[in-house]
Amino acid sequence: MIPVLVYDKDQCDPKKCTAKRMEKFGLAKEVPLNRIPSGSVVLSPFGEKTLSPADVKYAHRGLVVLDLTWTHIDEIPHIRGEKARKLPYLVAANPINWGKPWRLNSAEAVLASLIIMGQDEQAELFMPRFNWAPEFVTLNKALLDDYRTAKDSDDVQRMSDEYVESIVGSAGER
Repeated sequence: MIPVLVYDKDQCDPKKCTAKRMEKFGLAKEVPLNRIPSGSVVLSPFGEKTLSPADVKYAHRGLVVLDLTWTHIDEIPHIRGEKARKLPYLVAANPINWGKPWRLNSAEAVLASLIIMGQDEQAELFMPRFNWAPEFVTLNKALLDDYRTAKDSDDVQRMSDEYVESIVGSAGER
């Protein structure tokens, strides 16, 4: 099992907070910034590299989700020694951002990461805990299946870019 760690800025409603829910059900553990293990994978929309199956070797030190609201995204802290990774194109299924690309909540980000890295048994633990989780996987199934076959970050980014281009291209032709 990959240790899922949460750095929580306490910016969202605790009743709706997916990070708090992951903690409640033993799917994640909250840690202060100075306790994030060096070399762990930190999910960040500002990462230069895209998460890939190859990152599983780093994720065993920790898969870190930074829980803060999208309105405060510029407050993401820098973590020394981390492997910052952004997620490829995926569409949210949570009630707040349903259908919005790249607007995943913390649990969706962790779930997608686990699937991309081939951690199916651990990802399966999210299904009964989040009512939108099965829909998230269904909405993104083809993409997640492709991403998990990639050899590295560049390969995942290429797949993501090609998919976005196919959407933009077909929308522009109408």
